[in-house]
Amino acid sequence: MIKRVRFAVAAGALLACAIDLAAAPPVVLVIAADASNFVLAAGGTIAKMAEAGSPVYVIRVTNDEKDSWGLTAEETALRSRAETEAAARALGVKEVIPLGYRAAELADVSFSGIRDRLIFYIRHYKPGVMFIPNPYTEYDRVLDRYYTGAAAEDAFRAAALENFQLAHADVELGPHLTPELYYYAQPVDPRRKEPESTATFVPQPRSVDIAGTLQKKIAAASALKTVNESTARRLKARLDATERRLSLLDAIDESSIRRLAEVHVRGLGTTEEFRYAGIEFRIPRKYR
Repeated sequence: MIKRVRFAVAAGALLACAIDLAAAPPVVLVIAADASNFVLAAGGTIAKMAEAGSPVYVIRVTNDEKDSWGLTAEETALRSRAETEAAARALGVKEVIPLGYRAAELADVSFSGIRDRLIFYIRHYKPGVMFIPNPYTEYDRVLDRYYTGAAAEDAFRAAALENFQLAHADVELGPHLTPELYYYAQPVDPRRKEPESTATFVPQPRSVDIAGTLQKKIAAASALKTVNESTARRLKARLDATERRLSLLDAIDESSIRRLAEVHVRGLGTTEEFRYAGIEFRIPRKYR
């Protein structure tokens, strides 16, 4: 009888543990070519998931060393790293992992090289949700987002297949299939309003209300001081060249730069839009 009671107690404890694990918020893995893209396109949604208890990790593919005003590439890279980490903290991100590639030069980097590095992190963190740059977005002139998104999408698929990166088995990193995938971009794909012929196997539009995390998104965007100053000064130069005026930029200082970043974020609205691949993407309802 005592043994049976002990077994029942142990079984109950294991069941409770299993229920707790099943109910635990999923790990979120964000893959980004550059800081401003994931902050502006998905920052509110990421903050919302972090608030719900999900541990969030960001893989930062490039050094973001090209976009600055009056700074060397080296200084820009150092500032961008610190500012990306500050922005991530504002959103509730647990850790930012830099891969260290030069910005605007991913076209010359091995596609499989980037993909294989991402496979490692997917298998290591075992995310329940992934955010990747949408490689199918049109008219985004930052092509690093295309190369990163394409490599990330392939890594998402390949991480679940045991014949990719066989050496991972030596350190007990087995295949991992991420259940949910968000494709993010700014602006959203202009074809989003077209009716789809079928929802089966086609990532569908999904909107997330971020009104509750808008202030965190603004704080994160404001932390990107280097790129924000570059944006403000280049905008001022274009306005001057065309004899136009934006009163906010009559004097460019820390206050006006921060205000411009806030205006930009608020202008994006309190909804973030994605292409979403969840359970319907892999298992159509008619098969369930």
